[in-house]
Amino acid sequence: MRTIVLSFLLGLFLMSCGGEQKSQQQQETAKEEEKLEAVVYDAEKAKAPQAYMKLSECLIASNPTAAQTYAKRLKAVMPAEGAEEVNKSIDAIINSADLAAQRKSFEAVTAYFLEVAKKGDAGMDIYLVHCPMAFNNTGADWLSATKEVVNPYFGDEMLHCGRVMETIKGK
Repeated sequence: MRTIVLSFLLGLFLMSCGGEQKSQQQQETAKEEEKLEAVVYDAEKAKAPQAYMKLSECLIASNPTAAQTYAKRLKAVMPAEGAEEVNKSIDAIINSADLAAQRKSFEAVTAYFLEVAKKGDAGMDIYLVHCPMAFNNTGADWLSATKEVVNPYFGDEMLHCGRVMETIKGK
């Protein structure tokens, strides 16, 4: 009987310790997720940059059909004036199901949004990320809403290839 009671108490003790550890792990995960959230200051200004980020996610997932869909959504929120050149690149993504061609056009879209961010017109914090191996080692940049490096030029082939080069504050 004494052995049963001791076993029961030991089991309760171990369960309570495990619960505390799990709670601590959940807290650490929540802290990591908090770090990876986009910081938006002006929702209206951030509409096009956020649409750009969604397009980037489609390229990260190597999904050309979704990239076409999100390129259409991006084009719908682009400014009426001053975006004529970038709209040609967005149209190229819309009109192509070839993932490599979409990724090449995405490079020009990135250059446009980098200028928007540097002017302070993104409405959100932006991270400039560079992959030196993109496009046969010529390298390419992309923008991210978080510090996490997920590469739209390689997708799952080299998902984390690149590094954050600059943080551009949106406020």
